Amino acid sequence: MSYCPPFEFKVIRGDRRSLSVRISDDNSVVVRCPESLPSDGILKFLERRRAWIARRMAENEQIARRYSSVISGGSVLVNGEELPLTVGARNHIGADGVSVTSPRALKNLLITELGGRFCARVREFARRFAFDCGAISFRSYRGRWGCCDCRNNLTFNYKLLMLPCLLQDYVIAHELCHTRRRDHSPQFKALLKAVFPARDAAEKQLESFSFLARLY
Repeated sequence: MSYCPPFEFKVIRGDRRSLSVRISDDNSVVVRCPESLPSDGILKFLERRRAWIARRMAENEQIARRYSSVISGGSVLVNGEELPLTVGARNHIGADGVSVTSPRALKNLLITELGGRFCARVREFARRFAFDCGAISFRSYRGRWGCCDCRNNLTFNYKLLMLPCLLQDYVIAHELCHTRRRDHSPQFKALLKAVFPARDAAEKQLESFSFLARLY
């Protein structure tokens, strides 16, 4: 009898040789596979990966419980600290909470209040490790934390300002390393490790905040 996964999944077939499975933060499952692979082959693949899938889904459920108020809009993260979020007459970040005139105002508020210090850290990293850094800006990304263009201009996801400063620094280091290496080759990873020794732990921790991409 074929394995019957206890979850729904989407299959994307294409011109590829390998199989992969991706679990989104909302526990949706996507399998990518070769065009000609029979359905039974997909099920066997999922059976081999079922322990990892179950573990990842459990982690996502734990994160959803931990940040349930953020996900529901009752609070917001600011430099890793969870603060009450209210809609009021002004845009303000205080020790007791965050007030915005509308949900759309949150982006500009975070950039205005926190962006300057963030950019200063980028420049500090660049000076310390002799990176050639161009202009620095913010925008809203759905699937990335930052981007480095061919002129070494850096664009960061404004949602980084919601994360703990350690993770902000990791993304800063990551994008600055792209000013020297445009790929994710072993040479790039070695450079990033030299600049940011806690790379592996930061990458893992950063995954736990992927839910922010679909909230704003």
